[in-house]
Amino acid sequence: MNAPVKTSEAVAWHLQGNWAPVLDEIDAGPLTVTGEIPRELDGSYVRAGMNPRSGHSDHWFAGTGMLHSVRMENGRAQYRNRFVRTPYFDGDLNLMGGMFDPAASPANTNVIRHAGQMLALEEAHLPWKVDSDLNTVGAHTFGGKLEGSMTAHPRACPETGELLFFGYQLARAPYLTYYRVDAAGLMVEAQPIDLPNPVMMHDWNITRNHVVFMDLPVVFDLKAAMKGEPPLAFRREAGARLGVMARNGAGGQVRWFEINPCYVFHPVNAYEDGESIVIHVCRQEEAMVGGFENLYGGEATTGRLWRWTIDLVGGTVKEEQIDDAAADFPRVNDRLIGLKAQFGYTASLNARAPTLTLGQYLYKYDLETGRRTTRDFGASSRLGEPIFIPREGAKAEDDGWVMALKHDEAMDESQLVILNAQDFAGPPAATVTMPRRIPYGAHGNWMPL
Repeated sequence: MNAPVKTSEAVAWHLQGNWAPVLDEIDAGPLTVTGEIPRELDGSYVRAGMNPRSGHSDHWFAGTGMLHSVRMENGRAQYRNRFVRTPYFDGDLNLMGGMFDPAASPANTNVIRHAGQMLALEEAHLPWKVDSDLNTVGAHTFGGKLEGSMTAHPRACPETGELLFFGYQLARAPYLTYYRVDAAGLMVEAQPIDLPNPVMMHDWNITRNHVVFMDLPVVFDLKAAMKGEPPLAFRREAGARLGVMARNGAGGQVRWFEINPCYVFHPVNAYEDGESIVIHVCRQEEAMVGGFENLYGGEATTGRLWRWTIDLVGGTVKEEQIDDAAADFPRVNDRLIGLKAQFGYTASLNARAPTLTLGQYLYKYDLETGRRTTRDFGASSRLGEPIFIPREGAKAEDDGWVMALKHDEAMDESQLVILNAQDFAGPPAATVTMPRRIPYGAHGNWMPL
């Protein structure tokens, strides 16, 4: 097991403690399990993270991508981790150094599977294909039809099987492009979208018939970047808008709705309700004020649950705060992406900390009532993104399990916790102890066998 990393004011926050990278690749198991892994769980939990190969990176976003996998079968678990070997890995580039090479992705933010392809994602470059053993295969261009970036937050439609995504670029127009890939993995639509400013659009929303873009005022300044100054900053005067477009064949025609300036890294879900679109988001007042490093941290740059209701007839947006708990990294039952879901699951954050600091809680929200159920793991625990896995044949939306990586900072030990989603505050169904600490990271998914 890697020794704990000492903290120091001279070391950037994203390289301290359990943010610090692990530099080896291992296979280990069977892992120690407390409780019992449900026998229905046959597949792999795979999560991406920023893990600088050299031990140093100039920004959290810039760490080399590493995938961590926990393979479960017949109640037993195996662990594996691998770097994603892109040109970024080979060149040990910094964030700006790889900006103009679409293949030079850190591949460090998310990992998905669609049409039999497992893709490691980061929002400023091409996706990278990996196999089921986490070995790197190569850049994925959808048959040469994708030449630039792909968001780390595509949406797979549960009804059509389509993969919907966008790509943004900062150096030249068009600053945004919308893509639609069919259930077989073939790209069937690529549509440029006009934006007034090059903005960092980290995530977005889909519904049954629409996509909704978030044009929020974290704006790129090329001149500043070339001078070594922060390339992205929050510019409240640029305004904030939600852009509603038909999913299929809209020809780039977007209807824009003004909202109060803010930033959202991650929405929970969106759905159509008659002549309205309802979106739940983890909204923060601002981001990157005073520099690119200020992603999260402090009250104003920490997400909380809000609801936006877009009135498609009246042309307005109703903005409501639902809860005051600091929360982000939200998920729903993937079978209800773009449809009305009653339940959402989030990690907690420490809004008093000056940098991104995960909390000791997981939250389950009833999105209809705003009621929050809290699962407390203890003061020394830090929980990452919770993902929901439905039980086969489930009739209730929350009949299944919630998985999240947990790190105990007092013991310097990482575990995968598996909760019964219908007994969310109760004891875990299983706790799987990892053979090494797993650094805090970003997003992951359940890959059924």
